[in-house]
Amino acid sequence: MTLTAPFRCSTLADELGEPMIGTTEQRVRWLLVEDRSPWGERAVRDVLGADADATAKGLGLRLLLVRRREGDPAADAVRRVILVDTARAEMAIRTVTALDELDVEAAATVSLADFGAPLSDPILLVCTNGKRDACCALRGRMLVSALAAGHAERVWECTHLGGHRFAGNLVCLPHGIAYGRVTPEAGPRLADAYLAGHLDPTFLRGRSAWPPPAQVAEAHVRARLGLAALDAVGLVEVDASDGAATVTLATTDGRRHVVRLLASPQPPPRPISCRADEPEEPVHWQVAAD
Repeated sequence: MTLTAPFRCSTLADELGEPMIGTTEQRVRWLLVEDRSPWGERAVRDVLGADADATAKGLGLRLLLVRRREGDPAADAVRRVILVDTARAEMAIRTVTALDELDVEAAATVSLADFGAPLSDPILLVCTNGKRDACCALRGRMLVSALAAGHAERVWECTHLGGHRFAGNLVCLPHGIAYGRVTPEAGPRLADAYLAGHLDPTFLRGRSAWPPPAQVAEAHVRARLGLAALDAVGLVEVDASDGAATVTLATTDGRRHVVRLLASPQPPPRPISCRADEPEEPVHWQVAAD
């Protein structure tokens, strides 16, 4: 009898050399809700309800469950809730004693000062929701362990971030800097760089406050100019339609940089998650001129 190894979307993406930059879905605001129960395939919907899940998606709000570790659900009698504005790089925290205290719709627009107390210490999120995709459990949990050695109070496990095939996925908040294919060896270095105010281009997927073509343009400009500082590049304007985009960026030296990009399918069609039923051909933005 021949045994066939289970399909792993992250292994296939590695083998195909699928580019990661520009694969971060644009979500300016993030709402993180502490939950220590076991997470199912649709964890946010299961815990917070289908209405909350749908409302968040409709408003472009990234709604996640987070935890330091799995534990007794009774420990969630008091939950921490964190609201993040990745465009302003600001966070606020409050506690709730019942989930019906959450107002997902208000979280999309409320001022952080009205939401809760300021939170200044950065957060390192790692997706570990194995019931959603096995790659996130296999690679994510190893990454959590590696990061915990030096950043135990900053590391949180979280539910689905998007891009299972790029596990291990690491997001650095409050800026929403997303990294993919992060190994246990690389994780601490990426975290240290972020805390020091720098980006590492090697594992970069993008910046969640910006649309995908702007994420690609930023990486391009940084590589061309050798810029590593987190705030070295700012977004001025994005004009995108019909598979083409023009992105205008500004660097701290006062210069503006115009980058033109085209959306390009990446063959062959493939499952983009371990649970995918139909193959897809991912579309990535590529620099055409600057």
